[in-house]
Amino acid sequence: MSTAAYTHTNDHDHPYSAATPGDSRSPCPALNALANHGYLPRDGRNLSPSQLAHAIEHVYGLSPLFAALLSYGGVMRCGTRGKLNLHDLAVHSLVEHDGSLVHADAPQGAKFAPTDVDHALLRQLLDTSPTDYLSLRDLTQAQVTRQAASPPLHALQSIVSKGELDLIMEVFGVRGTEDATKSLVPSADGALGDELVVPKTFLEQWLGEERLPDGWRGPSHQTGLREIISGVRTISKAESSESPKIVL
Repeated sequence: MSTAAYTHTNDHDHPYSAATPGDSRSPCPALNALANHGYLPRDGRNLSPSQLAHAIEHVYGLSPLFAALLSYGGVMRCGTRGKLNLHDLAVHSLVEHDGSLVHADAPQGAKFAPTDVDHALLRQLLDTSPTDYLSLRDLTQAQVTRQAASPPLHALQSIVSKGELDLIMEVFGVRGTEDATKSLVPSADGALGDELVVPKTFLEQWLGEERLPDGWRGPSHQTGLREIISGVRTISKAESSESPKIVL
């Protein structure tokens, strides 16, 4: 794993612009944000695997191999004639799955899953912790609670959902000792220490608005298959000790 920080920021060449009617969008905030910032065509249509792979690698710091596997696999699975519209990824249970942290489950019998953010679910996620950040344990608890209220996932979908959770931490996680998170340390003795956490402000913008978060300096390291496999294993172990919270 490379530990060199990526230099990506929300640069002037890629300003945020929300999707307009007629733009194609998916249930994936990562890809929607890339389109909203112009790293992918803003209409989200006729995307090639190489376009997807380049944008994912450049912005989110995925390894070339991992970015290619996701991109070419997604186009082969959901696209047509080697191209993909982002909304193609919304076909229910093809790569999309129920139990999303911020999207409602697909209605029974529906071909496509919802792509609009469910802000009640976003609030439920953020309320998992009373702090200004979410730890991996918080994210795991939120996923356990959310999926307990959804139709059961099959084995592959469960693995994919854990991988998605780990990617949030890999890409947007910051350490409690970094300047950007000093205000997040919960006690004077620095109890947060070097634990990797995700500021809620990052999640509000990335998940809620599908934009790259203000103040995000880009991923601190490259994420490849080894990191994701390790993260999925960690989350699987953590899930075994978590029980769904009662949501009022």
